[in-house]
Amino acid sequence: MSRLACALSALLLPTAGCDAEPEAEEDAAAAEGSELGIEPELQFRAPIELVTVPDDYEFHPTIVDEDPQLRLANRDPLLSQYEAGEGGKFGVIYVDYEDSAEYIATYDAAAVHAAAEQLAALGFADASPGEEDEDLVTPRGWSHDVDNRISLQGISLTHSTFRRVGKVGGGCTGALFGNRLVLTAAHCIFDANGDYSANHTFQARRNGSGLPYGTVTSQGAVYPISFLNDGCNTTYTGSCVKNDWAILVLPPNPWASSPNGAPGYFGVYWAGDATVATWATSNAGYPACGDALSPSPCTSNVAYADVTCAGVAPALSDPDSRWPLYGTNGKMRTGCDTSGGHSGGPIYSDSPGVNGPYIIGNTVWNQCNSSTCAANTDYSSAGIRISQTLAEYMMNLRATYP
Repeated sequence: MSRLACALSALLLPTAGCDAEPEAEEDAAAAEGSELGIEPELQFRAPIELVTVPDDYEFHPTIVDEDPQLRLANRDPLLSQYEAGEGGKFGVIYVDYEDSAEYIATYDAAAVHAAAEQLAALGFADASPGEEDEDLVTPRGWSHDVDNRISLQGISLTHSTFRRVGKVGGGCTGALFGNRLVLTAAHCIFDANGDYSANHTFQARRNGSGLPYGTVTSQGAVYPISFLNDGCNTTYTGSCVKNDWAILVLPPNPWASSPNGAPGYFGVYWAGDATVATWATSNAGYPACGDALSPSPCTSNVAYADVTCAGVAPALSDPDSRWPLYGTNGKMRTGCDTSGGHSGGPIYSDSPGVNGPYIIGNTVWNQCNSSTCAANTDYSSAGIRISQTLAEYMMNLRATYP
């Protein structure tokens, strides 16, 4: 087996033999369901070039209008074949950072769904256990023209919720939903020219220069075919928001050198539109202090949180027949206060159940960049909603990468 094939098989198909010794320490609960993980079919698409960008760089896109017919004409026929779930399969783009290659990874949708039901019963949708922390309460926020994000600089570095949020290299935010899995935004893995950024690191609970869980470099990333096929990496339109997610895959035993052990991870949850609209939401992220809409005062590389999101119920819109939405309303607007740098940060909630907190979406777009927030503005940010398909896929990945 070639080095490339071995590395890729070890990453996407962890049961493949590559002369690597198994990890000595493996989470017992994860090991119990790891055999349920569904393996993808891989198709090489192209070699890639990784472009090094500054650590504080973020490709924070500006939404532009473009002729929808032109976007249709520019779509890649090969990507389109796997984009819409034809033949009972769905696909993602897989980027292998270590071997600078891009693949299409396709999954049997029925098999992933069946496995997800078993995985959910085993607790794979739940958050890792965490101790009780002090409640943080803030009044209504920027969605009513007042920015009420609070700095987490003085909050415990081992706070059981905030330690699961971290800074993604390149100037974005990400959240752990598994020991080796980070949900972020797809636009965070590109530069402004549409090239893949080489800054694919994750620093859980970074606090200024403090790195209580160290720095972990990811092996690869997956993101939706629609994001690439719509040209969202170079021309970001309103329709791109609902496809703007990516998942970083961390190496085995990523917290071996962490001063504080493993930070743990969020749960993952989905529900229908009416139910999601009843959930209380929170958000945390790493704002870029040079951004015109950053909090004031602002400290670089420090996380800020809006724990009440103005008490505004999430609003869901924009159906799409392609992965990962399959007809659901994939765009989620919230009252969570954000600015550049928050991209990829989790929208999370304890409302779905006691085994949370649960990620229910992420933040990728600040509405106040396109229209001034006023006292009667409810929704100040937007991002993706965790759909059933995406939740089941995330559980599958958690089983695959314990």
